[in-house]
Amino acid sequence: MKFLSSFRAKLILTIFPVVAGVTTGALLLTEWRFSATYQQLFEEQFESQIYAVTQAKNRRFSALSSVLERMAQKPELITAMREGDYQKAGKDLRPALESLAQERLQSEFSTLGRLPSGPPTDRDRPGDRREPPRPPGGTGQSAPFIALINAQGNFVHHQRNRSAGENATFNTTPDGDPAQVRRRSDTMPWLGDRKFEETLKQQEVGYLIVEAGERRGEQVREVFITPLRDPADGRFLGAFVFGLPLPAIADRVLYEQTRRSEHGEIMGGIWVEGKLVSTTVPEDQKEIIAQTVARSLAGSADPNREILLPIGKEKHRLIYRVLNPGSPFPQAVQVNFYSLAALEKEIAGLRRSAFSLGIIALLVALVLVMYISRGLSGPISSLVNAAQEIERGNYDVRVPVTRDEVGRLAHAFNDMAAGLALQEKYRSILNAVADRTVAERLIENREALGGELRDVTMLFCDIRGFTSLTEKMPPHEVIELLNEHMTVLTQVAYDHGGIVDKFVGDLIMVLFGAPITTGNDAQRAVTCARAMFQARREQNTRSRHPLEMGIGIATGSVVAGCMGSDQRLSYTVIGHRVNLASRLCHIAQAGEIVMDAETAGKLDPGIPVTPLPPMQLKGISEPVEVFRIAA
Repeated sequence: MKFLSSFRAKLILTIFPVVAGVTTGALLLTEWRFSATYQQLFEEQFESQIYAVTQAKNRRFSALSSVLERMAQKPELITAMREGDYQKAGKDLRPALESLAQERLQSEFSTLGRLPSGPPTDRDRPGDRREPPRPPGGTGQSAPFIALINAQGNFVHHQRNRSAGENATFNTTPDGDPAQVRRRSDTMPWLGDRKFEETLKQQEVGYLIVEAGERRGEQVREVFITPLRDPADGRFLGAFVFGLPLPAIADRVLYEQTRRSEHGEIMGGIWVEGKLVSTTVPEDQKEIIAQTVARSLAGSADPNREILLPIGKEKHRLIYRVLNPGSPFPQAVQVNFYSLAALEKEIAGLRRSAFSLGIIALLVALVLVMYISRGLSGPISSLVNAAQEIERGNYDVRVPVTRDEVGRLAHAFNDMAAGLALQEKYRSILNAVADRTVAERLIENREALGGELRDVTMLFCDIRGFTSLTEKMPPHEVIELLNEHMTVLTQVAYDHGGIVDKFVGDLIMVLFGAPITTGNDAQRAVTCARAMFQARREQNTRSRHPLEMGIGIATGSVVAGCMGSDQRLSYTVIGHRVNLASRLCHIAQAGEIVMDAETAGKLDPGIPVTPLPPMQLKGISEPVEVFRIAA
């Protein structure tokens, strides 16, 4: 259960960040797309206005430029300006300009309904006809601005109005009502340190702030400034100013169209002479916007910019474009901006919805985790328990196999358990047919028991009178007797660090010093032999068939290693000393340990060794020194 709890925790810690990450990523992407769409709508509206302004400006310039230049060449006007009679010049000029203004404004407002107010978009359908915007603000906003400027760049006054401090800016609106449009200052606002004659090389188009009375306040006029020169000597006499309202900029119309939309109203205006002139922007925000545009123009030469502007507690997006780039006169800027409060409100609602969906997704993920972990708990618990059984040595354990990934794991586990059981079976058989130490070395590395020359002490132990004892015994009793006898001697050999080489009938061969040595192999061999006699005497007290043994021991260099074929190997030793140990065992009487001089010379002095006369042994050419130890 501890494992399963850890598994569930890890699964939860894995899935929850994924769900949270996907939810957050989807929310951020949705916010970005939502903001981009919102901004695109705003920019389309702005581009529509700018496009309309540009088109109307070009049409107006084409229609008025040549007409105003011809007016500037009238002899009566040139004579009055040469003589400084600005009142006469104004009287001669005003009727023609007023007539021209009325004619032009009627033409512009009649064509606005047929002309698109912006570049074609995907939302425009063939056959759509846009309603012409009416000039907002009443007739006063359509009144032209007409003025004379002397050679010094100052507005000049009619004599009848000079006492009142008013300039030559009287006009008659299309409906016949008088409407005064004038400048507060008599000086051109854009001259600076330059002379007017140096600034006005040719006819120029600029933008002025004018006053249209107390009710209408300040307005912007697009003005044509046409120079007046004496045709006789080319002397600069001054200029006359003819200004009309900006017909294509329908800030009020756009404001009214967007005020009831869910995205909020779009406000706009014209920035000129450091002021923002607008009928839609609140008065308390005009100064902030004007200062922001002024700082942006001073810090960047880019005529088109977008600014994120905080006003009060709300953020606003402001976009502007310079209307007269490259003009020698001060810049005029079309400004549109809108509050981001509606956008942020919708985004906040979107976040709440995404948060709710995220919580639901996390809860669903939690339920799925619990369901999946519960489905995995049974098979995994079985695998854990089976692994513990394998650890305890029970290789027969198996787990149920299902038709899924866990089932494949269970199948692999069962195969592994079967393989381990088979290996353990092989190990058990190997330990039964070979010495334990030899078997372990073979399992670790088969090459480790290759042929080598080693100093080894060989012990041969044989039963005396075994043939006569067993000739009339049933075969199974013979095998039982031998197995009982060999089991006792094998355990004694293992207890003394010996390696059981082989069993040959009633003989057991034990090695000391191969495949590993302890440095006192002869001493251990003799000690083991005496212990074998002691164990046999004890076993005789319990056995129906007492046995007597003789032991022969020899020490020397032999060849040790695994011998046989690729199909079957046996670890053993061969050499002269092996034959000698076998012959010494053959001559040993019951209860005797017979050894060669090499073995006797390596024993502790406390062991009683009796030398025997040299003996001629079968298969050995020279007599052998023999020593005996009574059991």
